[in-house]
Amino acid sequence: MLHKRTWTPLLLGEARSVQSSKRAYWREGGNEPSGISEPLPKIHKLAINGTGTGAAAATSTVTASGSNANGFSQAAADSGNTLTNSTSALIQGGLRYTIYSNDIGYLCEIEIGTPPQSFLMLMDTGSADTWVPSTECLPQNCGNHFSLGANVSSTFQKFNRTFEVTYGSGAVSGVIGADTITVAGMTLDSHPIGVTLQESVQFADDKVPFDGLMGLAMSQLSHQDVPTIVDSLQSAGLIKNAILGIALGRFTDGENDGELVFGQADASKFDPSTTQTLPVTSSDGFWQVALSAVTIDGQDAVVNRQAILDTGTTLMMAPNDDIGNGMFSIPCTIEQVVTMTFGNVAFQIDVRDLIFQPITNDSRGSCVSSLSAGTIKNGDTWLLGDSFLKNVYMTTNVNDKTVQLSARMDAPGS
Repeated sequence: MLHKRTWTPLLLGEARSVQSSKRAYWREGGNEPSGISEPLPKIHKLAINGTGTGAAAATSTVTASGSNANGFSQAAADSGNTLTNSTSALIQGGLRYTIYSNDIGYLCEIEIGTPPQSFLMLMDTGSADTWVPSTECLPQNCGNHFSLGANVSSTFQKFNRTFEVTYGSGAVSGVIGADTITVAGMTLDSHPIGVTLQESVQFADDKVPFDGLMGLAMSQLSHQDVPTIVDSLQSAGLIKNAILGIALGRFTDGENDGELVFGQADASKFDPSTTQTLPVTSSDGFWQVALSAVTIDGQDAVVNRQAILDTGTTLMMAPNDDIGNGMFSIPCTIEQVVTMTFGNVAFQIDVRDLIFQPITNDSRGSCVSSLSAGTIKNGDTWLLGDSFLKNVYMTTNVNDKTVQLSARMDAPGS
């Protein structure tokens, strides 16, 4: 059963140039990319620029009229406060993804404590820390989200250790605790978890639909200096390998078949003849792999890049030198074929995933592009979020330090 609560929708307004704010992984001392402002944590709240910079955020929602061949309808544009449950038939170790709004974020339910309490979590391959609010956190610091502490769980322990995680879009801090955590029917006893005592407004705001965050990158990225849930499931013998299988649904498909599987891949979700096994190219804990090429209508736009694959990011970001500055408007009726080549396979991006939302009330006019520019680590790295990942089946393997990408059964050209 999903939690029932209310929040206001994300806002858009009229513009020709849109500046995107995004959740990111830049750590303390790192550089936040240019063109980033007013972000919600890990999901996008779009702020509107005029011809210059610093324009205020929009104050009215977009209502799109009609629809176009790319699938934008009034329902899609007005879906800012919806959760779309998955109907996927689960295999062992699987969780159903819930889509927030029109693919803004992907959430799963887990249980923590005794008696078990359900928490709705943003599942994030771009970080490695898991946390939920503490019952000791004041409402102005953590919002109206479900919380964890000794007064709600008889098995909760609080340690004399603090933690702080700084994201590109905000920060959380608190203490390290431990409690019983159940994920996909598998229970870990006394597992470390962060409980927050302070969250920036980007996390604490009541309209943020998730209670906490589960980090699914590799453990060396953890600010809490604890193993990830995936590593612990393997250590406990609950899964044979520290593998995640990830399939993201798409709101405009009219159904949600998204799932997250611990310990194996779901062979029913992808075409095995397209599977590419890619070694991780970074030692910092991100799922970073070689991106051979990005092509537009069969012509290489860039070659020999790196890509970080991040389910906690809504859109995509490329280096400024590759695509120019800012975020762009494109025709909502775009028909160009965009592919990203990993290994020997070019994975096509569905045209619906090249556009985010209409800029005005005409869904056949201009749309916000799902691709923006910024600096990610160094000048050759792309950040590929859900706009790309909806088009592939991704399997991460901690033991082998590899990522496998495969075409979805329903992918363009399959």
